[in-house]
Amino acid sequence: MEDLKSKTAAQVMKWSNSENDEAFQCNNNSNFQMDVNGFRISIAFGPGMYVNDSNIRYKMNHNAPKQHQVWGTDSAEVMIWDRNGNPITWDNGDQVVGWCKSDTVARFIGCLINCPQDEDPVWGLNQIYNAQV
Repeated sequence: MEDLKSKTAAQVMKWSNSENDEAFQCNNNSNFQMDVNGFRISIAFGPGMYVNDSNIRYKMNHNAPKQHQVWGTDSAEVMIWDRNGNPITWDNGDQVVGWCKSDTVARFIGCLINCPQDEDPVWGLNQIYNAQV
């Protein structure tokens, strides 16, 4: 099994806006991606990701999500691609933000759904992330 510890989220996901991609995808039983209004969002919650590790139900190796039917945590790591398939850069200078609560992820999706075709949602997404309590 491939060791994902040294890879970035972008390298693990390898997603593009090409017509060959599915609207929903799942990788390694610990994350999923979906299309939203031309954008792509990845919600990841596996070992080694920016999540509340103390809340992961099964503290094991990177293959642990594949060994269980139920896998979960109280926060997730999020990555979003723009309408051209390019990862957005957050205020932290990274392409991912971590420790996102489920309400925050829902607000991200709402922001993307409501983003007009000629606008960039990055400012709003950063406000949502920075406002989470």
